[in-house]
Amino acid sequence: MNLKLKARLVMLIFLILAFFSLVAARCSSPADTPAEVEPGEVSEPVPDPAEEARKLQEEWNRRNEELKEELGQFYVPLYPLEKPENPRVKVKALYLTGHTVAHPRYAEILEMIENSELNAVVIDIKDDHGRMTYHSDIEIVNEIDAYYKPVPIGDIRATLADLRARGIYTIARIVVFKDPYLARQKTEWAIHRKEGGLWTEKGVAWINPYMEEVWDYNIAIAKEAALLGFNEIQFDYIRFPENAARVDREATYYNQNGRSKDEAIAGFLKKARQELADYNVYIAYDVFGVIATSWGDHDNIGQIWETFTREADYICPMIYPSHYGKGYFGFAVPDANPGGTITRALTDALKRNAAVKNPAIIRPWLQSFTATWIEGHIPYGPAEVRRQIDAALALGIDEFMIWNPDNVYQAGSFLTDAEAEQRAEAVRRERESKGHDFLGRSAREAVEAYLEAIKNKDWREAYALQSGGFTVDGNRYRDWLNGASGRLAAWTVRPGGQNGDTATMELELTVTLGGEEITLEGEKWTARQENNVWRIEPSARFLELLEGSQGGGGGGEEEK
Repeated sequence: MNLKLKARLVMLIFLILAFFSLVAARCSSPADTPAEVEPGEVSEPVPDPAEEARKLQEEWNRRNEELKEELGQFYVPLYPLEKPENPRVKVKALYLTGHTVAHPRYAEILEMIENSELNAVVIDIKDDHGRMTYHSDIEIVNEIDAYYKPVPIGDIRATLADLRARGIYTIARIVVFKDPYLARQKTEWAIHRKEGGLWTEKGVAWINPYMEEVWDYNIAIAKEAALLGFNEIQFDYIRFPENAARVDREATYYNQNGRSKDEAIAGFLKKARQELADYNVYIAYDVFGVIATSWGDHDNIGQIWETFTREADYICPMIYPSHYGKGYFGFAVPDANPGGTITRALTDALKRNAAVKNPAIIRPWLQSFTATWIEGHIPYGPAEVRRQIDAALALGIDEFMIWNPDNVYQAGSFLTDAEAEQRAEAVRRERESKGHDFLGRSAREAVEAYLEAIKNKDWREAYALQSGGFTVDGNRYRDWLNGASGRLAAWTVRPGGQNGDTATMELELTVTLGGEEITLEGEKWTARQENNVWRIEPSARFLELLEGSQGGGGGGEEEK
């Protein structure tokens, strides 16, 4: 359609709208006009938008002044009253250091992003050395002069404006407790040796995660990143140093106040979420991939999957195949099995998320580097990166971030937008046509897996799959199932029907209790997809029999 014809159409539409507006005004009934005020009555004044806006701004100014007094050296202004849109994006990102953003090859990376399925960048703003990559307005940052000289990103606002113009989603990476610069500038905030002086790991000092001043320092940087226009904050190194048994023999932590490591980390997570709630950003946390597979704070570094996934918008397990030891997941060299390692790691992550109310979205870090230090390693080129991406997609996880410490990436690893959408749609359709969840199970297969787990007292598998009125505390569920006196001996499962994400099953079950064999006939159970996993709601009769009492329920009270 040419411009002249468009103009005529616009004029015609305008005249039609004007005509109907005039008719409506003349034909309005008395009921459309304001009612007369009876004597003695007081009509409510119509709010003045300008006055309301002025009051809101005054309140904003007042709160800002209070915050300035309250936060002192950690002060960052409140987010403006008018917030731009920040819709969720299915992120496909590359990791970039501040130095790469300042490097000539940055333009080549942007071109790669624009010509592929990639749509986001993760940029260091406070890196593993504790150095800021741009000039900050935060008092404490300037007091300790926490900068590279010169700073790599000379104009952070211009950089972000350019990325926005290109339609690229921006994630600010903040390394939290591995901060050797802050530890040496504020030694009272650092981890110390028991005999005195800073504790270091290969010469690198760490900050003390028990110190709330350290929390405030990193949260202030996150707030400023939000004000600058980043879409998302990604906190990394939210943990204590690894090799905890050795570290705890050598180190001491001031201000512990009887708290465990996981309690300290949980405190930071909750405070960060609360403080950033009004800053128009999403929150993501990087975690060791192994915490999805191990239970609790297995490594004693403060990272528990359930704690992180409850406090974040995105949980980002670092499931690089090179980071799993020999024999892990049944692979002699996990690094040499990129697709299989990613499948096993994310299967565990999905199961951990299944039992959590409103968990974070899983968005994994994938490997794009060759781990030459590993015996039996393989070179990682485009094919190896693609195997990881496709393995995640097969499990319904269509977001990812790619890590190479040198920021050297290969365009052949990635599809075009159209190719990626076509592949994702094909995977989705196949999954839905089979009635499968993200674990690749039908409702019936999930019921069979649940019953097998109950029979074998595989409490972790059963916990992930059991729905209904029971506690979300896996430790209590473990104790309940291990202590159950009834034993599931045999079963028959027949599908009863399915409607979307809900299915019914008809079962016949045999349980042994106190030497007696008891058969339950006509059992009708419901299976529902919760957090993208088929989960089973067994009957109260079955659970009571399994428990050997009339007060069963599968591990306690339902979470409120």
